[in-house]
Amino acid sequence: MVKKSLAGLLSLVMLLSAFALQPGTADASTADNIVAEARKHLGTPYSYGGTTPSGFDCSGFTGYVFSKEGIDLPRTSSQQYNVGTSVSKSNLQKGDLVFFSHNGSSVSHNGIYIGNQQFIHSSSSNGISISSINDPYYWGDRYLGAKRVISDSNEETKEAKTAAVKSETLETLPDGEYHDVDEDYWAYESITTLGEDGIINGYDNSTFKPSDNITRGQAATLLMKALDLERTGSETEFSDVDADHTHATAIKAVNEAGIITGDSDGNFMPDEPMTRQHMAVVFYRAFELEGSEYDGEFADVEQDHTYYKHIQALAGSGITTGNEDGEFEPNRETTRAHFSVFLDSALEL
Repeated sequence: MVKKSLAGLLSLVMLLSAFALQPGTADASTADNIVAEARKHLGTPYSYGGTTPSGFDCSGFTGYVFSKEGIDLPRTSSQQYNVGTSVSKSNLQKGDLVFFSHNGSSVSHNGIYIGNQQFIHSSSSNGISISSINDPYYWGDRYLGAKRVISDSNEETKEAKTAAVKSETLETLPDGEYHDVDEDYWAYESITTLGEDGIINGYDNSTFKPSDNITRGQAATLLMKALDLERTGSETEFSDVDADHTHATAIKAVNEAGIITGDSDGNFMPDEPMTRQHMAVVFYRAFELEGSEYDGEFADVEQDHTYYKHIQALAGSGITTGNEDGEFEPNRETTRAHFSVFLDSALEL
């Protein structure tokens, strides 16, 4: 009896060892947390350009979920396809990003693998839902590949240390020059110009982080500098902006100028990302774009859209042309690079 018990215990230990985390595989706890977070949003509606629990598009959903575990992903599904390590379909693990294509080559959709040949994603027809990667009627034929962006604990520690050392040893560059903005970067000229003029700043290690979203508070500071708005102190009328808030003075300035205001509850929401449609409204006010006419239409901005006139005026002034598909992407969050280009263009009007 004792021998059988010992034999059973030994078998159990061997079984557990067989399933222990191996180098290069996804951190099980992180993967489980990601899947659990993803499942919390089942049923959330699809929203083009959406990145919040009120509505997600596909990459907005994956980016949001991974951010809860401290993993920053690029904004779009095609950009997310360029990070991490490629994983074969036969070696998928929970937490891997899976990608799909409608034309057989370019990325058009992605989601999070949750095991048992299933993935959770933001579907344009069903919102946050679970589908099979082998669905014979749709996803099976469109499967493109997978990427693993969750490292094992040792790898994460090593990467963190490497990043810290790299950050400490980066050379300090002159204003307007950044280690992560090369001369061939599409927004280089605008970022450089605004940096040299002292309107927009980089970070302590001379990086710019062009793909990071810009918040309402940050936008307020940039506009205050760009328009040389009067600074009358840091005591604001907003319940969510204390006098010692980093952007308090700028928030007060743009509010008094009628450029960026708060909501009906008296909140400014300084840490909320600035969406492209809200940016259109802000620029419409700041640069007096009323009367600017655009002879075209954006495919995703109907005439009854709340901010139709603001978006049309922004395009009519030449500040924006939309994307290559003729869309403005009104709900998409504005990156530091995009805001720099828009602001630089507006200042040249």
